[in-house]
Amino acid sequence: MKTKRTVALVTFGLFMTEAILHYNMGVKKTLKDEEKRGRSIGIKKYKFQIPPTAQLLELAVVVGLFSVANGYIIDMIQKRKIK
Repeated sequence: MKTKRTVALVTFGLFMTEAILHYNMGVKKTLKDEEKRGRSIGIKKYKFQIPPTAQLLELAVVVGLFSVANGYIIDMIQKRKIK
């Protein structure tokens, strides 16, 4: 039980960080694409940001579900190796 929880928490922390980085990569790419089309919307003023609350919660739910699944899978694999 402790292993599942630890794995899930570590996975959540790492994957949530990755999700926020990917969010920012997407925002930056969209801004660059819009600038290329002649619709400058401030790529030069872009700064790293935390997604708006609704999107952050969506990311957290998805990452949380996969983190818990990852904890269970690793726990099951470890138990099979012990037997």
